[in-house]
Amino acid sequence: MPKYESTITAISTPPGEGGVAVIRISGRQSHAIVRKIFVPVGNSAFSERKLRFGKIIDPETGNTVDEVLCAVMTSPYTYTGEDMAEIHSHGGYVVPKKILEMLMNCGAALAAPGEFTQRAFLNGKMDLAQAEAVSDIITAQTEQSLRYAEVQLEGVLSAKVNELKDKILDSLAEIEANLDFPEEDIDSLAQNRLKEAAELVEKELSRLIESYETGRMFRDGVRMVILGKPNVGKSSVLNCLLETQRAIVSPIAGTTRDFIEERLNVNGIPFVVTDTAGIRDTEDQVERLGVELSLKKAEEAEFILVVLDQSTELDALDRKILETAAKKIYLVVINKMDLEGKLQQSEVRQILGDKEPVKTSALTKKGMERLRQAMFETLANLPSGVDASELVLTNLRHKKCMEKARGQLGAFLKLLERKEYPEILSIELRNSMNSLGEITGEVTTEDLLGRIFSRFCIGK
Repeated sequence: MPKYESTITAISTPPGEGGVAVIRISGRQSHAIVRKIFVPVGNSAFSERKLRFGKIIDPETGNTVDEVLCAVMTSPYTYTGEDMAEIHSHGGYVVPKKILEMLMNCGAALAAPGEFTQRAFLNGKMDLAQAEAVSDIITAQTEQSLRYAEVQLEGVLSAKVNELKDKILDSLAEIEANLDFPEEDIDSLAQNRLKEAAELVEKELSRLIESYETGRMFRDGVRMVILGKPNVGKSSVLNCLLETQRAIVSPIAGTTRDFIEERLNVNGIPFVVTDTAGIRDTEDQVERLGVELSLKKAEEAEFILVVLDQSTELDALDRKILETAAKKIYLVVINKMDLEGKLQQSEVRQILGDKEPVKTSALTKKGMERLRQAMFETLANLPSGVDASELVLTNLRHKKCMEKARGQLGAFLKLLERKEYPEILSIELRNSMNSLGEITGEVTTEDLLGRIFSRFCIGK
């Protein structure tokens, strides 16, 4: 039988100590297999979609393994579209694993990563874009990234893709109507309609493609490095952003010799922030290794926060650090605004041009909210409070499919301008529709499904 027709099982909750563990079973034999190990207590007989109290009894020894709650659900009204069952046992390592082994001994196979959701897709419970959203919900790092995933799970992306496909299909139908009259060319009015329709879809695809960088940041996060000379307040700025004393702060230059990594949520964008050793020439071998590591981290980063000291003059080392940061997306912080100013603002503006530095005092925490907002605006290029319900691409696969569809529409427009035969015009339109169909899984391959669902966790 095909793999998805077998009965599968897996532990759906994370391993470790916990109050409850959930073991899922899906497939034709799921109800029969569960009945082999679950014995209801008292009047708790099996009833559709209701949790029943009972015991898990080992069929081989007759020993009680655990007291559990169990529910059975009948297709097609289940997550996978198949008969399903769930056992809610006590958490921990031993009990869930023992129940899983018993289910497998009774005929169930261990589920592959994402196989429950893959079956939901194969059984028509959701399309491929919605299935991918399930994984995004599980891995969401902020409320904003969670909302984008929920929008996709609700089918907003799929609806937009189908809407664009319908527009292409209308043009295709008009072109193929001309195939019955091969001796006649497409008239100028029809040509204008086809051109306008294709350009409209092309424009909408471009808008969605351009939204990907913003969506990717909300979904995957941003690697940020704090860079600056020793004792400019890098660790203090990090502590203020995190609102906790994470990094050691000292007036002694060179205190930070290794890098520190922490996670930070700024208006819904997840950051992985690295505080690095101060950049300077030093004879200390350990500190020099820290400086080299700082520069390496800066090369790997997507975003650099440069910290300058308000109480010292701008020097060659500051300029070198700014040159390093300029290779990436960066933001400049002028710290220690509570001290007497020796930094010439005109020199800083001359280097930064239109970029506006953020002025802070890590000691008094002044300017920290403005710094957070500036970090968000620099990266997302969106106003604060962006509407998370708006459709934004977060998946690279979806972006590539749309780029391919847009390219095929562009090829169609060139052929239309050259007044090619309808048969040739229809090929590019069909190709464009198929590219969009790859997003929802209407057009797919077994290899593609394998790659997508292998990234899911086991039990989902």
